[in-house]
Amino acid sequence: MKFRKVLAAVAAAAVAVSMTAINAFAATVTLDSEYPGAWGASKTIPKAEFEAIGGDVKVVLTVETKDPLIGNHNHLAKPMNICVSWDQITDGLTSDTAIAKGDGFFVFAEGQTTLEFVVPQSVWSEFKGYVDDEGNEDESGGLAFQVCDVIIKSADLSAGSAQGAIRRVDEAQSSDIMEGMSYEEATGAAPAAADDTASAEVDEAPAATDDADEAPAAPAAAEAPAATTDAPAPAVTTTAAATGNTAVASIAVVMAVAGAAAIAAKKRK
Repeated sequence: MKFRKVLAAVAAAAVAVSMTAINAFAATVTLDSEYPGAWGASKTIPKAEFEAIGGDVKVVLTVETKDPLIGNHNHLAKPMNICVSWDQITDGLTSDTAIAKGDGFFVFAEGQTTLEFVVPQSVWSEFKGYVDDEGNEDESGGLAFQVCDVIIKSADLSAGSAQGAIRRVDEAQSSDIMEGMSYEEATGAAPAAADDTASAEVDEAPAATDDADEAPAAPAAAEAPAATTDAPAPAVTTTAAATGNTAVASIAVVMAVAGAAAIAAKKRK
């Protein structure tokens, strides 16, 4: 009975540690349920939320695009340090997927529901609250958005790392994207990088096979599968390390198993 109680306690501790890790690395902030009006300001993601996570923070917005009353679609949102000014801070952010105009407004395609970007610590550390006449700063500082035909409903925050430079478009290109074109279609940019790489890999594979046919050495044939088998391993490790949660949970499980094994060994003695 004592052994079972100890094992149950260790397992409970492991679960508690893993849950603590998850809470420490993520937060969801509810923003607007209704449209604040054309060119109005969204609610604010408080600076305290960024401080709780620390370092570079990944932000994933959940949004709803609105149809314009008249004219063409104009789905835009500009990130700003709301209590300092309504100037854009887009230039200090990074994103592998976001698109923005030269004036810093993020561009949303019709029906788009999410937007992801990373706020470096050097940027969010400059968020400030309003200062009264006596120089006291309140806690209103944080990240907000000037919006048009977009409702920013919530924001998921988690530990992040720098992504790529935000892709930029001009007015005409942004209009095309908001009307349904892809970035590549609107700008004429070739989706070449990924396609060329894939093509190169396909072209190289037959060459390796042809060489093997000309000089059919058994060791060479054995090495090719080994390279393929090893390739996915780093991706799995990198993903786990990036979240921070899997590693902690794994450690907790290992500790639990090790503790149970030690107790069992002691009883056998």
